[in-house]
Amino acid sequence: MAKLPPIEVNAILAREELHKGKGSRDKALELLENAGEGPLAQELRDQVKKRGRQPFGAKHRFWDIGTRNDELAAGGASYAERMDTLAREFHLADESKIKTAIATYERTYEAKRRIDEENR
Repeated sequence: MAKLPPIEVNAILAREELHKGKGSRDKALELLENAGEGPLAQELRDQVKKRGRQPFGAKHRFWDIGTRNDELAAGGASYAERMDTLAREFHLADESKIKTAIATYERTYEAKRRIDEENR
């Protein structure tokens, strides 16, 4: 049986901090310093070095936010409960970012479903 790659805990934590926003960037960089040389850590270091907008934040996590929203809805959570839970889990204070992420997820999911149907 093949050996599993090590879990890059510090890199995962650093990615979460980067998604939280500007205030958490210093903490994320500190975590990346101690993250080792795994593929995720190296990918994050490369992204942080680039100039311009970084690929972090709610709009880059639309799939995670959308799937979690679907799970909560399937579990019977009300709209307000889902918004509160998503805001807490993804560290988003602005409800409009959650709504935008869910709308992006729904458009992407619908496009994926259409492509899957065409390929049958």
